[in-house]
Amino acid sequence: MKKHVLTLAICSLLSTGAFAQQGAANANVQAESNMNAQASTRDGASAEGSVSANAQANADGEAARDEASEHGRAVSAEARKRVNEARNTEIRAQTNRQIGTSVSDSVRGEVQSTVRGAVQGSVRNGGQ
Repeated sequence: MKKHVLTLAICSLLSTGAFAQQGAANANVQAESNMNAQASTRDGASAEGSVSANAQANADGEAARDEASEHGRAVSAEARKRVNEARNTEIRAQTNRQIGTSVSDSVRGEVQSTVRGAVQGSVRNGGQ
């Protein structure tokens, strides 16, 4: 169970990093679009050029956001996969322990029965 909690904590930290990257990418794209728009206005470019630069920056921002989002989903899927693997390993180990205990109990019971039978047979026959 401790491994499960630790794995979840690590995965949440990885996901947080992906979302931080997404936010940083959006901020960079927005700043770049603002600079492009200001430079176009100062140089006497038409309003269409400014709108075009802004539209391109928005498209780039959406692409960066989509990429960061996809990365976040991939990290999350990998985290889920590792959690499931850890859970399955723990279940297998527990099952193996239970099977081992059952086999040990069963073997012990058979040995006790055999020993009892041998001792009783020995007593009946007078130790011969």
